[in-house]
Amino acid sequence: MYEWTTEQRYASYSTYSKEYLADLRKKQANSRWHLGYHIQPLSGLMNDPNGFSYFNNEWQLFYQNFPYGPVHGVKSWRHIASPDLLHWEDRGEGLMPHEPYTTQGVYSGSAISVGDRLFIMYTGNVRTEDGGRISTQLGAWMDKDGNIEEIPEPLIAHQPDWYTGHFRDPQIIHQNGQYYAILGAQQESRTGRILIYHAPKPEGPWTLQGPLDFGYDNLGCYMVECPNLAFVDGKVALLFCPQGMDHNVFDYENIYPNVYLIADGIDWANGRLINPGPLHNVDEGFDGYATQVVNGPHDETYSVTWLGESEVKDVSDTEGWHGCYSLVRKLSVAGDRLVQTPVISGAEGDAFSPVRAKLGLQECIRFNLTNASHFVATVGDGQESLQLTVKDGYATIDRSGVPSTEPEIYGSTRRMKLDDDAHELALYLDRSCFELYADGGLSVLSGRYFPTNPDDWQLTIEDAKDVQVSGVHLRTIY
Repeated sequence: MYEWTTEQRYASYSTYSKEYLADLRKKQANSRWHLGYHIQPLSGLMNDPNGFSYFNNEWQLFYQNFPYGPVHGVKSWRHIASPDLLHWEDRGEGLMPHEPYTTQGVYSGSAISVGDRLFIMYTGNVRTEDGGRISTQLGAWMDKDGNIEEIPEPLIAHQPDWYTGHFRDPQIIHQNGQYYAILGAQQESRTGRILIYHAPKPEGPWTLQGPLDFGYDNLGCYMVECPNLAFVDGKVALLFCPQGMDHNVFDYENIYPNVYLIADGIDWANGRLINPGPLHNVDEGFDGYATQVVNGPHDETYSVTWLGESEVKDVSDTEGWHGCYSLVRKLSVAGDRLVQTPVISGAEGDAFSPVRAKLGLQECIRFNLTNASHFVATVGDGQESLQLTVKDGYATIDRSGVPSTEPEIYGSTRRMKLDDDAHELALYLDRSCFELYADGGLSVLSGRYFPTNPDDWQLTIEDAKDVQVSGVHLRTIY
């Protein structure tokens, strides 16, 4: 697989020809792994979801993108929008890298509707000659026609004292007549923190309040990325990515975890969550990271997750593209757990009997368990396969039988805990992505896979006397 140099990663967009970009887009559009109903990049790297918001009577979303290759190069934002959180339309370039504050990339951020405009808050990235990093928190306004006007001066010009240049990913929130922003940060002691800022209006002036107290003084992590607060069913969910977190604090299998906890509320005056609960994985699968949330116009809450972990190569990298997004998931709370229900209405087609039927890898297969049954379900073509096993109270996905990441250094199996009651498992298959939901989304396990021949797979199932299997075809959207 082609290796990019540092100089190539940080080369200006102007060094690439229109013909080169058009060729990359053609490869992605014609790929055997082009997804039917998941958001994917036109070309290059799809990275963190950003600016997830409801504005101008539609849902807005930006994806961090290096359009010229499947690597973490100079990043921009590309704008997409949707009437229903399922059908997304490309709206073109959003935020582009340029001097002086985003020379080496437009990093993550968020957006919020303010009157008849959308306010965007995001991080600018500049790399210094000695390999250092300058992170600046920036702002922009988008009007109803999608025109974006950047605010020329930074909202927050530099990180606080005793913190490093790893200072990014603001989520802007409006509560009680005040604007707040939470950001991921790293102390000079290489300890990850979530910082709170506040301001009387989106443009500022922004004032540091201090670290957020969320019940864990030391996670053993060296950086926190992508912190998000979700307001769900009268509770507060904190979602974040603690890089390098101590496995003794919380066990995880991916290179970096993507976790959440539920609290009874937030005390903004004292910068603390009220009665925070235990940590859970947002997604028990292989590739989920950088989840972003939005509260809708009727107090409903949704999330979307990047499926494409950092520092891991996908097989699709050989075609010049990397990453996709999960289905948008509607959030609710059950005890100390988030329930994540996929937004899929409008993509479901004809029902079918999936056992030994020919699959196009664009289906949802449901397994109804009357008790804690043991069974093994395999989707494959005799040469390659993806396997689901339910046994001893766990649902396990094994993707070792099909190409996925290169190399598979973080293991080829993931599992999620089930209790002893009856269950429904819903396995959503797309050409190079799967999502497994247990009990309507109480647990989720997703990942990427890249079949050599995705057109001739079928389902076989063993030991399934207490399991009812049904299926529905899913329409092509993209």
